[in-house]
Amino acid sequence: MDDSRDRRHEDFLKRYLQAQPSIRAYVLSIVRDFHVTEDVLQEVAVAAWERYDRYDPARPFVGWVLGVAHHKCIDSLRARKARVLLPDDLADRLAQDAAMLSEEAAERRKVLAGCVEKLTETVRSVVRLRFEENLDTHEIARKEGKSLAAVSKMLTRARAFLIQCTERSLATGGG
Repeated sequence: MDDSRDRRHEDFLKRYLQAQPSIRAYVLSIVRDFHVTEDVLQEVAVAAWERYDRYDPARPFVGWVLGVAHHKCIDSLRARKARVLLPDDLADRLAQDAAMLSEEAAERRKVLAGCVEKLTETVRSVVRLRFEENLDTHEIARKEGKSLAAVSKMLTRARAFLIQCTERSLATGGG
């Protein structure tokens, strides 16, 4: 795989794994069988990956992948000639509710990104190394040429600032 395909695959896996509890609950609520749910989840993962190039990252991933899941559930029910246990309007409502929760999370991420931009460049760099690259404090200290205590203090202060900034921004309705 080339680098862009690796990054695309990594991005998909990250999004899918975060959405998986919602997907599992949604599928189980429709097919009502644990073993069938596991089969459908595998089909959803494959179908979502095959269609991932059509996913618009500006839209909530959970809503998009629940659309894929809905179709796989219906396919599964038809294949088993099973009766749909949830009326379409209720299944649609469940998908909308899950998508709404995902949109709220997306808004929180947007606000958080705005707050991260308010950090100094040095602190922002340390925060990105910790939370985007998943480096531990020892690796960050070595990479940034700072003491372990300095990195730990920056991260502690940055966390406190980001929590306060995010809560304040969400309370006032914007980033």
